[in-house]
Amino acid sequence: MEWWNSVNSMAAVISCVCSVIAAGVSVAVFVKARSGDFAKKIESGDREQRKHTDNIARRIERDLSEQGDRIGEIEETVARIAQQQQHNLTARDLGPMHEKINRVAEQVAATTAETKGVREQLAVIHSLLLEKRL
Repeated sequence: MEWWNSVNSMAAVISCVCSVIAAGVSVAVFVKARSGDFAKKIESGDREQRKHTDNIARRIERDLSEQGDRIGEIEETVARIAQQQQHNLTARDLGPMHEKINRVAEQVAATTAETKGVREQLAVIHSLLLEKRL
């Protein structure tokens, strides 16, 4: 039986040694995977993402600057148009002018009628004078 106890003890020792070796191999594989390509891929991806984000931010800043310039140009144009329209005639300005033109038209029509009447009277007087002379 002593022999059997020795075999059991040796098996236990071999089993412990195998467990320690397996744990060591597992730790080595984990460390290698962690410090190897996987970590580099993560870093590379982070760098690429940072570059992409920075490029987008620069484009947005450039676009915003261009939009600001365009808005400035539009504001200047609107101000210039508003100033030009101060000198243009409006419907309020044309109302009194229209009334004045209508009054002048009425006076011209009345003057034309009077002139026509005077011309007819002169024609009658002229014809009477010519008849008496003959």
